[in-house]
Amino acid sequence: MNQPSDDTAGPTALDALDVLPLDALEETCGELHRRIAVALRAIGEIEADEGGREAPRRVVAGYAASLELACATFGAAAAGVAAAGGRVDRHPAAVAAVMYGAPTIPALLARLEQDRRMLASLARHEEARLSEALLTPWGETSLRRVLTEVALGEASRCARSLELRIAAIEEAERERMAQERGESGLV
Repeated sequence: MNQPSDDTAGPTALDALDVLPLDALEETCGELHRRIAVALRAIGEIEADEGGREAPRRVVAGYAASLELACATFGAAAAGVAAAGGRVDRHPAAVAAVMYGAPTIPALLARLEQDRRMLASLARHEEARLSEALLTPWGETSLRRVLTEVALGEASRCARSLELRIAAIEEAERERMAQERGESGLV
């Protein structure tokens, strides 16, 4: 899920969301996290690791790594120091470290919720500076855009990826059941 945003469509779509008040942004992010949690639980522990780089657990861990980088960026802004350079959250080792640190679905979802709340708290702390352009791991951009990109953009891509995975699992199960009915002569 840590694919780069489509630079031609992404910024335009996110521009409209950049004006949301922090309360609305936090509520929307919370709803996206609820969708992620429901989907990941529906996929289950065994299926969560199927699919290599697109495995559901890996997708969610990648999103959690992005949340953590956003938190570090906001923390650096609050402290008046330079933020980390580059999108270290996209490195496979960073994603694997999150997966190692949260090896079960409940642990990963708890970590995601904790990071969401930490980002919301830091954003509230830096609310007066949200429009300032800073050098961030996302390039020179505002803290507001970092918040919008991670809390809404990346969260929605993560939720959508999981929901598409559930649809594929359900379709495969329907096909398997239809094939079994056909082989048993029940069709």
